[in-house]
Amino acid sequence: MNKTKEIILKFFPPFLSGIFLIAVFPEFNLEFFVWIALVPLFFAIKRSKDFKGSFLAGFVTGIVFYAGILYWVSYTVRVYGDLPYYIAVFALLLLSGYLALYIAFFAGFTKILISNFKRLGIILVPACWVFFEFLKSTLLTGFPWENLGFSQYLNIPFIQISNVIGAFGLSFIIVFVNYVIFHFIFSDKISKKQALAELISICIIFISVLTYGYLNIYGTSAVISRKKPVKVVMVQGNIGMFQKWKLTRKRTTGIYLKLTKRALSIHPKLVIWPETSLPFILSLSYKYWNKVMNFVKKNRIDLIFGTIGVRFINSKPHYYNRDYMFTGSGGYSYYDKHQLVPFGEYIPLRHQFPFLAHILKGAGVGNFTPGKKFRILKGGRLKAGSMICYEAYFDSLVRHFSKDGANFYVSITDDAWYGRTAAPYQDMSMTVFSAVENDRYVVRAGNSGISGIIAPTGKILEQTKIFKRTFITGNIRLIGRKTFFALYGNIFAYAAIGVFLLSILYLLLNKAFKKGSKDL
Repeated sequence: MNKTKEIILKFFPPFLSGIFLIAVFPEFNLEFFVWIALVPLFFAIKRSKDFKGSFLAGFVTGIVFYAGILYWVSYTVRVYGDLPYYIAVFALLLLSGYLALYIAFFAGFTKILISNFKRLGIILVPACWVFFEFLKSTLLTGFPWENLGFSQYLNIPFIQISNVIGAFGLSFIIVFVNYVIFHFIFSDKISKKQALAELISICIIFISVLTYGYLNIYGTSAVISRKKPVKVVMVQGNIGMFQKWKLTRKRTTGIYLKLTKRALSIHPKLVIWPETSLPFILSLSYKYWNKVMNFVKKNRIDLIFGTIGVRFINSKPHYYNRDYMFTGSGGYSYYDKHQLVPFGEYIPLRHQFPFLAHILKGAGVGNFTPGKKFRILKGGRLKAGSMICYEAYFDSLVRHFSKDGANFYVSITDDAWYGRTAAPYQDMSMTVFSAVENDRYVVRAGNSGISGIIAPTGKILEQTKIFKRTFITGNIRLIGRKTFFALYGNIFAYAAIGVFLLSILYLLLNKAFKKGSKDL
């Protein structure tokens, strides 16, 4: 085999997997490709000689995939960080390279697993994926952006099972199917009996998952039909990022009050404004606090909106990304964002790397403090679980709200940072799973869009176009029942992780035992 052909066979299959993975997410939304997306990577792993070769194949898949779906990072860094184009591209490649390591390690360990467990690979390989995807989603505050299961947000019957096994469980099923297809096509050592058993297992899983999905949709629809509708309005101010922090408080507040007045003709119970729609410390701006509160009381509505909070600890101010709920009776409650965006709302390791902190601060990186309590926003019958921007993808955090009594969810965000890229659509797609996993309506308000309503089944009922100053109306229902996932969280993921770790421990102990026997 000549050298050129060898290079092609080595790098093209993992490159192809990266392309397939890009295609399954917004804005392409070719989600059906996900069922074969990893087959070329598995082929490359099979051809590789060792862990190192498989690791390299996985890294190729990972960096192509992440550079392809996170291309908007270079736009954001260049436009809003005011950094040169080459640094923006470097930032994208740096982030993509870091995230690619998780797929690289998955590929490396998959080589070990399929070399040592001939029959159990069908379970251990998907478990391996879940381990590294979970690690990516939690390590260093976590980055769960477009985990594999999120690709199926339009596949409504399939994603219903996430209210039991979570989005990580969906990833497990996807990798399971990919591995079986690969095994059936490319394995020359598999018996006809085993091949048939594996294909039957796919059929059983699909039939079971889809049956559960349709039953859940039917059951949820029956519950919803017995609930009284609550009219809601989501206001989309569409104030540009360069304007947002420069407009006067009077001008900013006026934009949102004017849009809300226009929406009052439908007599809403609840109005939602986006993340930091009032980009100042409202609790210290008594004039505007009273102006907004009086508007709410006069029109007998409840209002949820984003602003900046402050708390003084030992005379030192700590700032929070906060949202308030003002009620028509004059009461209020608030929630401080827990899961901050690294290099956006705070600078990781800023004390260890002060020079980096200085550069990033100059590029506009915030200095927020994470919230400590899971506060539910309350207004009469309304009990809102609040997800501020990035938090909507952290299922272990989000489930606490419905578990603690929230009967609907609010997602407020400001995606103007991303411009007219795929990022706002990716953001919306991931928010779908907060609805399904917790069996709650999600009311979403974005400064520049996408604003809308997501049903408990994950169906997007209403949505706006991006970069349009408008408002959108709709109805939600308040649901009190708790899903298995809300009560118990990622039990399925933990079980899969445990299976993977036990398999690695077994191999290590077996190797040590053999070495000890030789020494004797």
